[in-house]
Amino acid sequence: GYRVEIGPPEDRRHLVVLPGVPREMKPMLTDTVVPWLGNLIGAAQVGHRTFQTFGISESGLDEIIAGIPGEGRWSFRANFPEVSVRVVVRGDDVESRLEAFGREVHARLGQYIYGEGDTSMERVVGELLATSATTVAFAESCTGGLVSHRLTNVPGSSAYFRGGINAYANEVKHQLLGVPEQLLGTHGAVSEEVAGAMAEGARRAVGTALAVGVTGIAGPDGGSAEKPVGTVCFGLAVADRPTVTRRYQLWGNREWVKLLSSQIALDWVRRHLLGLP
Repeated sequence: GYRVEIGPPEDRRHLVVLPGVPREMKPMLTDTVVPWLGNLIGAAQVGHRTFQTFGISESGLDEIIAGIPGEGRWSFRANFPEVSVRVVVRGDDVESRLEAFGREVHARLGQYIYGEGDTSMERVVGELLATSATTVAFAESCTGGLVSHRLTNVPGSSAYFRGGINAYANEVKHQLLGVPEQLLGTHGAVSEEVAGAMAEGARRAVGTALAVGVTGIAGPDGGSAEKPVGTVCFGLAVADRPTVTRRYQLWGNREWVKLLSSQIALDWVRRHLLGLP
């Protein structure tokens, strides 16, 4: 990494260049660039907050927060399938101004914010499951275990994750999850009815308080006019409550559909635990 001064003497600018590899860039930024920048700015204070969002586009975020009063500067970083919103303020009373911005951001974005700072959907969901002492299981078809994989990447996940069933074939959906053959024949494997039955079957089989079922068409083949590639259905089963189901039409290649499906499944758990729609 390096820095140079550019421009004429009356309008001097500073250019800082850092490597793109995060494990190299981050320590250089915190140990060298930030202290140097603080000395360069002098007495002026600089503060920032980062909000992690899911379920809304960059343009949608920009439209919502554009009217927030104050002198903060907004920036977005899209990291599929989520978008980070960062606000930077400079000058006096940085902390109080950031707090005011934060309240307004939460008031406007509400349910789309799943966390702040350097976090992930799976980490937030894991913390909510641990705090509420809720156990969870997943019945996965098109995601092939990706939802379970992401959640078990979080240390301590054994406290709330009991297990998952990767029911790719219809025979496995029927034999291990108890999805009725008539349901599979009438509605097809990719349907809200089957997604709900998969969730209920996983909750029974694994013995959890909560379970989510995912079934869909990740592509590039297998789609039809009625159910094109990217059709994914979800089900959420909880004891003594009606099972919730929904069909989505997702986009992108096979990897994108699987990743986005796993994000939605985790977000459903988050929303359920927080009492959100």
